[in-house]
Amino acid sequence: MRLPYILLSVLALTLGALFGLYRFGLPPFSGSPEARLAEISLPDVDGKLQNGEQWLGNVVLVNHWASWCPPCVREIPVLVDAQERLGDRGLIVVGIAHDVPEAARTFGDQVGINYPSLVVSAGSAELMISQGNPQSALPFTAVFDRDGQLAESWLGEMDSEDVSSLVEPLL
Repeated sequence: MRLPYILLSVLALTLGALFGLYRFGLPPFSGSPEARLAEISLPDVDGKLQNGEQWLGNVVLVNHWASWCPPCVREIPVLVDAQERLGDRGLIVVGIAHDVPEAARTFGDQVGINYPSLVVSAGSAELMISQGNPQSALPFTAVFDRDGQLAESWLGEMDSEDVSSLVEPLL
């Protein structure tokens, strides 16, 4: 007789925790020390292969997103602004869409993405896990220092202040 109440309680706790993560995200946490910018090798939205080595010497904010993810969509203008404001100081924003290339390209054109936009299909969970996201949830951001080492990771939606707190110390 108590089993339905126990199951209902567990369900309520789980849903509450998921809502909390969705609503408030998680604070920054250090990623895997093994992650390297040079290990990123993915096609961009036009199918041209891009390698993380080309961005060494810059602070690189890698944002994992999808066009079907509401917090990701809300976050994109913040990243466009960060690229505009901090690009001349050595910041490069790189988007990695966990989406089909056509959807990522169309969305990027509509919202004016002003930074490289890559696409991942196979191995997307492994890529996020290697960068400090064991949940493989979106949106997710990894920041690499000028030497290509993972410096910080952030799970959840970011605002301008969050972006500044992650990248400013590295610029």
